[in-house]
Amino acid sequence: MTLADNPHFRPVANWEEAARILGYTPKVPARTAGAELQSLRIYVRDHKLRDVPAEQQSLEARYGEFVFTQVRCSEKEALRQTVEVVYGSDAEKALINGCEARVYELGPEPAPGDIDPRSPAVVVWCEGEMFYLLASDSMKLSELIRIALI
Repeated sequence: MTLADNPHFRPVANWEEAARILGYTPKVPARTAGAELQSLRIYVRDHKLRDVPAEQQSLEARYGEFVFTQVRCSEKEALRQTVEVVYGSDAEKALINGCEARVYELGPEPAPGDIDPRSPAVVVWCEGEMFYLLASDSMKLSELIRIALI
């Protein structure tokens, strides 16, 4: 199955189309560490293939080495996803664009033959009712933080 064939997502052609469908203006990263945008997808069905309500649909932008996800939710839910949900080990508090954030370092490369995947570097933050997540299993946290500073 290719990214375009995934029934959970609806591919969109560009950021403007995404904004029309989502009903909010998504953040477009100004810095991408030289990576080109590979796909924009809107999450439209959950794991049981039920339609996701329009107000809960998230946008996923894939840039090769990293993914940038954003979703509008309540301020309380955005803050919960930022400070309570765990995205790796040893979270550190941070400020991204003047807002509360958590950052997670890229995990060590697994030993040959190890079936456990490498834990990604992750940056999560919220701005009011918007929740943002940047993740990469190859880029360093410092690079992701520069991308997050939109």
